[in-house]
Amino acid sequence: MTVLSDSFLDLSSYFAQENFRAGFSLGSFPYKTPEDRKQLAEALGLNSSNLVVPKQVHGNQVQFCTTPGKLSDTDALISKSADVVLSIQVADCIPLFVQDKNSKIFGLVHAGWRGTAKGIVLKTINEFKKHNAEQEEIIVLIGPSIKQCCFQIGPGVAEEFSDDFLIQGSGDRSFLDLQGMVKNQLVNSGIKSANIIDLDECTCCQPDKYDSYRRDSKNAGRMIAVCGWV
Repeated sequence: MTVLSDSFLDLSSYFAQENFRAGFSLGSFPYKTPEDRKQLAEALGLNSSNLVVPKQVHGNQVQFCTTPGKLSDTDALISKSADVVLSIQVADCIPLFVQDKNSKIFGLVHAGWRGTAKGIVLKTINEFKKHNAEQEEIIVLIGPSIKQCCFQIGPGVAEEFSDDFLIQGSGDRSFLDLQGMVKNQLVNSGIKSANIIDLDECTCCQPDKYDSYRRDSKNAGRMIAVCGWV
């Protein structure tokens, strides 16, 4: 199957090293099963046999990957191997691409509100540091995800977050700025603001471009994020 270039975003140019590849599928991408992740990897020039495919559970588990394959109960992946291609799927949650400018270490995070509240962003950056990445040299890209304009939450979720990232809605409802929360956590973990790239794209607002669980509920498709070395 040939994947059309207008069915995914090639994000590789945002990163410092020319052999690093990163991509994100759009709603038009033909994604039905985990096997279809191979098509996006190959479109980016990556070896699809090297894919890591986690079972995502909206937790804060970070896994350092040395070999391809399936993983259980993991929402953040890190590797420094040229023989590993990381992948996740999302439908409103933030796909967070992470890469160190001066080494081969890279990562991919599924950051929904639950994982963010549980500290998955900080855990990921701390794992980078354990593998000798310098926090000042880490680049982070915040991919398309539901933004505050559409992310209405109830009081049970709102209590997990600072008022700095909430706008009062009607009644007891609030609107959450999840991207702002993630940026705050990144800066607090030592990442330079200049090294945080936000594509500023709301998945819920753009039905012709992105899948969205908030918008389409159980009928929503999923989008894929992949990254690795060529």
